[in-house]
Amino acid sequence: MPPSTQRLLWLDLFRGLAVLGMVWTHSANTFLDARLQDTAWYHELSYYHGLIAPAFFWIAGFVREHVTAGKPRPALPALKRLLMVLLIAYLMYVPWNDLLHAQAWRAVCTVNVLHCLAISGMLMLLAERAGRWRHAVVAVMMVLFVGLQKSAESWHTGVLFIDQYFNRNQGSLFALFPWVGFGLAGFLTRGLWSGRVDGKAALVFVLGALLAFAQPYSPWPDGPPEFFLERLGWVMMAAVLVACVAERLSAVTGWLRLAGRESLLLYVVHLMLIHAVPLPRQPLQFLIGMTQPLWGGFLIFGGLFAVSLALGWGNERRKVRGK
Repeated sequence: MPPSTQRLLWLDLFRGLAVLGMVWTHSANTFLDARLQDTAWYHELSYYHGLIAPAFFWIAGFVREHVTAGKPRPALPALKRLLMVLLIAYLMYVPWNDLLHAQAWRAVCTVNVLHCLAISGMLMLLAERAGRWRHAVVAVMMVLFVGLQKSAESWHTGVLFIDQYFNRNQGSLFALFPWVGFGLAGFLTRGLWSGRVDGKAALVFVLGALLAFAQPYSPWPDGPPEFFLERLGWVMMAAVLVACVAERLSAVTGWLRLAGRESLLLYVVHLMLIHAVPLPRQPLQFLIGMTQPLWGGFLIFGGLFAVSLALGWGNERRKVRGK
């Protein structure tokens, strides 16, 4: 493998940190006492919770451009993986115990982060067909997906399966606008920075800082572009910081890199444990509810992450044996 396309271990670490934050966020939002969640410090913390999803999108885009390194690759293998992610996303919302309910179809059509990640990956595959113009194509798409966010809030075709992707008005937790833009931004960042700790890493960090801290003085204060650009800036700065420390911390972060490599499995497992698996009579979401003090929330979070990580370890071992 050419040096420019070697696996970057810091990306596994960065994704692993995002997985850790994701499991904590879902645990806190589901199990912490409602009064605790209504405090000022928790509202402040929720802003940083909101950086986790952009990080996943950004990493996906960065990785896609990194593995291709500007050289065309067959799109079919990647497309198959993305279609599998999309299928998993839909299967997670099938109300298996209530398929005949009138709202079952609406539940199945719900769009979440996996749907948007899969679609963003497909858009990147499409852009790659443009060869040396791929970055220009991705930049145009990013501007469209960010710039049309407000307009997309009123889009309506009457087909629920399609409308759920435009906005969150009908129950979707994520929408293509502007979330796909984070993945496209990651793709563009890899075009600027190889991922190594060098002068261009410093440039990416400075650009991220400008995006994160300059938004109050922008022409769109509190507008949709601010939501996107501010979070993108934080993610870019975090990426560079992780790249800078990953090698020094490699001896003690193997478990986080494992979580990063098995992020899809950990995502599915921890959500199933929270919302679907009866323990013993009903899922934890209803068995425990929003009742826990902070220490209780941390215990549940630790348990969910440990079980999910153990299954991820088992899955990675299975794949190694299968080679």
